[in-house]
Amino acid sequence: TSTFIEALAANGTTNIQTSVTGVTASKRRFIDDRRDQPFDKRLRFSVRQTESAYRYRDIVVRKQDGFTHVLLSTKSSDNNSLNPEVMKEVQSALNTAAADDSKLVLLSAVGSVFCCGLDFIYFIRRLTDDRKRESTKMAEAIRNFVNTFIQFKKPIIVAVNGPAIGLGASILSLCDVVWANEKAWFQTPYTTFGQSPDGCSSLTFPRIMGLASANEMLFSGRKLTAQEACAKGLVSQVFWPGTFTQEVMVRIKELVTCNSVVLEESKALVRNIMKVDLEQANDKECEALKKIWGSAQGMDSMLKYLQRKIDEF
Repeated sequence: TSTFIEALAANGTTNIQTSVTGVTASKRRFIDDRRDQPFDKRLRFSVRQTESAYRYRDIVVRKQDGFTHVLLSTKSSDNNSLNPEVMKEVQSALNTAAADDSKLVLLSAVGSVFCCGLDFIYFIRRLTDDRKRESTKMAEAIRNFVNTFIQFKKPIIVAVNGPAIGLGASILSLCDVVWANEKAWFQTPYTTFGQSPDGCSSLTFPRIMGLASANEMLFSGRKLTAQEACAKGLVSQVFWPGTFTQEVMVRIKELVTCNSVVLEESKALVRNIMKVDLEQANDKECEALKKIWGSAQGMDSMLKYLQRKIDEF
């Protein structure tokens, strides 16, 4: 066991807090190096100020003519990462849209990053307190979040404006139409930080892109460009960055002219045949995550990944 791991065992959360701070800074630099456009804080302010229907901390929900627009805009995590608080807000927004007169949901993000997957720093902090209890809580949060997508009856359209990583990429296969910015990219580097697949990707990725390509993403963390993701079936269409928002809104406005019953029944015909399989895959994936996170070996893998990230910077 490395000196880093021994220090954690001897000194508890003090060292992990210092290490987490270092990794948080590293994570910001990692994403900054890959951002295709500068993040404009005024955009976040503008989006939040113009929203009056629903207010959340980590997302913005805009009720528009015929559809609900949900935007990731996290304050409790970096780069639109998903922790239990963020996931609960997304679930709440979807449940509201399921019950109102929205014909569909458009999911996108504020800034130049779509979603960096699970909030790794959040999990590490809590797993050092009570590994068994916290791993169960985390797995249940993911299970409920993913099941909300599986069970949602109205179409979910996704506009991927930037990097989609981990769970941020795997949930795309649970949505109905995925449009991507030309500069977006997709990656599920689970084994890199000692985690197994989530978001039903163990089932959906092989079905969508074939076993060999799915394994390359899930095992070795291969990064796909937007065009590659489109060629493999993970993305529906790719649009030029300069006109991305306009292209998305034109198509959304066309979809909301359709009859709501037709949209729901069409989705049911396509999705219902897979619903039980998806729920079972979600259960199995969350049980695997709980087992990994709750084990000493799983914690050791994550801490070693944490140490590598610190050493890199």
